[in-house]
Amino acid sequence: MKPKRLILCIVVLSLLIPAPAAAKAKPRRQRAVRTQTARPSDSELRELLRRAEQAAAEARAEARLAREQSEELERRLAENTRELAGLRQMMLDYGARLAELKAPETAAPAAPAQPVQVSAPEASAVTERLDRLQEQVEVNAAQIREQAQTKVESDARHRVRLFGMILANTFFNSDDSSLTDVPLVALPAAAIRRRNNFGATLRQTRIGLAFDGPRLSPRLGEARVSAEAEFDFWGGTSGYYENDVLGALRIVTASARLDWERTSLIVGQRPPLVSPLNPTSLASVWLAPLAAAGNLWQWRPQLILEHRAKLKDSSELIMQGGVMMPFGESLQGRTIEGGPGYEMRLAARRGTGSDRNLEVGLGGYFHRRPFSFNRHVNSYAVTGDWTLPLGSRLEVSGEAYFGRAIEIAEQSGGGVERLYAVSGPLDNPATAIRGVHAAGGWMQLAVKARNDLDFNFAYGQNDPRNRDVRSGQSVTSLKNQVASANFIWQLRHNFLVSLEYRRLWTNYATQQRTNNHVNLAFGYVF
Repeated sequence: MKPKRLILCIVVLSLLIPAPAAAKAKPRRQRAVRTQTARPSDSELRELLRRAEQAAAEARAEARLAREQSEELERRLAENTRELAGLRQMMLDYGARLAELKAPETAAPAAPAQPVQVSAPEASAVTERLDRLQEQVEVNAAQIREQAQTKVESDARHRVRLFGMILANTFFNSDDSSLTDVPLVALPAAAIRRRNNFGATLRQTRIGLAFDGPRLSPRLGEARVSAEAEFDFWGGTSGYYENDVLGALRIVTASARLDWERTSLIVGQRPPLVSPLNPTSLASVWLAPLAAAGNLWQWRPQLILEHRAKLKDSSELIMQGGVMMPFGESLQGRTIEGGPGYEMRLAARRGTGSDRNLEVGLGGYFHRRPFSFNRHVNSYAVTGDWTLPLGSRLEVSGEAYFGRAIEIAEQSGGGVERLYAVSGPLDNPATAIRGVHAAGGWMQLAVKARNDLDFNFAYGQNDPRNRDVRSGQSVTSLKNQVASANFIWQLRHNFLVSLEYRRLWTNYATQQRTNNHVNLAFGYVF
């Protein structure tokens, strides 16, 4: 039992047991003291006793769970060790038989030797199984050591889990692009053209902290409290389109949540409700893959309420609603202020008997953006998303949208010139401001070739309405398309290698620009 809970039990018992009578020589003084000290009521004592019993029960349950986990890990470790020993003995027997077959014949053999057929595929399969078992033994041993160690705790004595990935990217670009290490669009022709350039970065490395908090009181439904924060090293003093090689630590996402059995309340900086999916990539991590080409990815401060209604079998209906706050977007260098935006999503999810689910969702987003001289633009989007498993090794996923001035497709705190067609300076009352309509989306085919090897093929596009774009003064793209193909190879359970090829097509008023991007990534997951 934890010290705080033990102290609480002692306090409750001291209140329940009456104090021994004092000496009879001073009865009046004792009565006077009793009249001045107010005893706790029966309801308060019962509540304290109930809390103490609940704390003791939780402590016993936690100890029992830890003991069961430790016993299960030790059992699995013993089984793997025995199987590993058997495979090693089998390999020794194969080696001895092969040595006998290779040895020169004796002068007078007693009997003709029976050949032992050991095929190369069989020996390779045994060796591969031996390697997997040895790796599993190492993992189980590490988990047992973790169970035996004291957990990392915060000042409130709640467990804190550290997670993340050290990610190194080496890349090549055939032509100019908006960002050399994570290109979004191909840039228009310039007087100085950069071609066939190489580079490398570790700025996409991520570090996260997950906090497992306590449960609330029964009056609040005993909701579980948890929080999470994730950081990368993409921040720095350089501009958005520059390549700050060293980078600086910055917050990517951070949120706290209350989880009941069927309902969750979430507050923090998170991806938008209407865009819950992302293509799979180790080449583009700090910006979501296919950003600016069909992926509404922006991390924004939000307040989200989610309810999961149980349907028949393994299906459920997910209802989500949220409030999204402005986050420093600017037009012509001036911050766009105003009230919050609103978002909702309705999705159906069904289990498929594996760790993957079939899910289809519809969403909507609306945000009224005010400008000076009583001007405003209604920004909105209608969205759809899907995840469709096709057997045990294939999965099709994607998103689609249509809307106007969809700011959740842009970087938080950045300029949004390409979302608005502006006829002149904003400080001129006669300047017209028009939201640019756009349609787009992305789709990915994921192929699990082996348990340790995945292939991913993705395509996305963002297609603004041409007449909206041409009504403004800024030079912006008319259409942006990106296609990518990559593999992710899990050399060990926590060491990844990936190679990705990405092709960008960006249309402007008078030309189409292209760029080829190749990215080799090495990731260590912890």
